[in-house]
Amino acid sequence: MARNASLGQIKADIIDQADIFGSSARHSPTLLTRLINQSIQHFREKLSIDGAQHYLTYTPGLLEGGATAPFPFYVLDLSQVSPSIVRCFGVDITVGSETHHLTHVPFSSRNDYGGINYTGVPQAWAVIQTAQLAILPAASSTYAYVVWYLPVLADLSADADVFNGVAGWEEFIVWDVVTKLIVRDQYPAAFQMALAKRDEMFSDILRSATKVSGQGGQFIGRDTLGERLGGIRRMGRLPPP
Repeated sequence: MARNASLGQIKADIIDQADIFGSSARHSPTLLTRLINQSIQHFREKLSIDGAQHYLTYTPGLLEGGATAPFPFYVLDLSQVSPSIVRCFGVDITVGSETHHLTHVPFSSRNDYGGINYTGVPQAWAVIQTAQLAILPAASSTYAYVVWYLPVLADLSADADVFNGVAGWEEFIVWDVVTKLIVRDQYPAAFQMALAKRDEMFSDILRSATKVSGQGGQFIGRDTLGERLGGIRRMGRLPPP
């Protein structure tokens, strides 16, 4: 469920925490709006990279068979996806009646999945550009896919525009902008306090965003040996710690 925080309220909280009442000439509403939008974009991407899925969405489609000339892999072009892509986080394909997630590999591994005439069931994906992915190896037939990604978010402009703070997460935005204002005003001691508060807020948000029960976090170590041996799927669950 969304817990929306308006641009106007975020500005008011920043002015309060940074103690800049009456400083609109130096810290203009236009500047605050710009810094808030920068912070929101940074926060959404950083939180997603660190394992929270709250701001992700998906796009479905069909992988065509064969490689994209002149490459030994298939290029999945997502440049027309709306909303557009900031960063991709996962690719699933349907093989028969089962869904498999492809392993994310560095682009340097693009030629490790057979030559230009080799096709098969895709095993991995790599980023070429923001909205282009290499599917490795190229598919031997058509497969349905789902790509999970962080979408571009339109900047807030009017004071009534809202950011989904989920569970008070907008407080990170407040403290992140406060640190930037303090740097601008050159208050080293205050900067350290504000930075510590900002980092504390992010740690708390990340901890709650990636935890699903009292038993602990939702992530366990990757079965990299299983992946190297052909993606052997582990069944069952680990016992509680």
